[in-house]
Amino acid sequence: MIIESIIAVISLNFAGLVWCYKRQSDKVTDLIYSASFLLLTFVLWLNNENNTAHHLLLIMVSLWSIRLGTYLFLRVHTMGHDKRFDQMRKNIVKISGFWILQAGSILILSFPIIIFFQKTSTHLSWIHILGTVIWLTGCLIESLADYQKYRFRTSLKNKNRYIDTGLWKLVQHPNYLGEILCWAGIFIFVSPVLQGWEWLSIISPLWIILLLLKISGIPLLQKSGKQKYGKVEGYVEYRRKTSLLIPYIY
Repeated sequence: MIIESIIAVISLNFAGLVWCYKRQSDKVTDLIYSASFLLLTFVLWLNNENNTAHHLLLIMVSLWSIRLGTYLFLRVHTMGHDKRFDQMRKNIVKISGFWILQAGSILILSFPIIIFFQKTSTHLSWIHILGTVIWLTGCLIESLADYQKYRFRTSLKNKNRYIDTGLWKLVQHPNYLGEILCWAGIFIFVSPVLQGWEWLSIISPLWIILLLLKISGIPLLQKSGKQKYGKVEGYVEYRRKTSLLIPYIY
């Protein structure tokens, strides 16, 4: 079922590429991203001998996927389009590159999940509980941060203002902190069954950290934020004094 789950993810993202390019629309891009994890995990769960630990991982991935997908879908429909794709939407090479990166990232992040569902004798332990707690903490942080930002952005009085309230007062990117904790929690959850080369699946949380800190996350937002709010009173000071991810540390 490993091959089938991978083919399912690739097929779904290829369909997304075709739809988005033909329609010149970004409205399903993030929805397909989150739905891919749900599809992959469900295919693995459906075709393996499952126990309580497998059921729990399915629930974790499902809740994360449905919550994030719903939020991102509502956000793009509120905005009308995603500014990230303004320079690539009409260029088939560039937009294909994005979808290839997205599909590849989904499979890299899912590496621990794929391995875990191949294990038939998996009993719950304190490490599974620790992983679940870390995942739940990350999910709550990310959900609250997204909710606060959505409320802020949809309020007319906040037009052309940057958010510096709630969790965003503590760090500049609390949603990314939550996302990293979610994937770190999932890796810790599956770690009791890892053997030998399977420990290479640590690339999952390392990859999301690399993406958010160095590639498609913080660097792009920092650049766009400076362009949009660079002359807004207090913004430069906010960025100078406020940690990126972890209060008073980083």
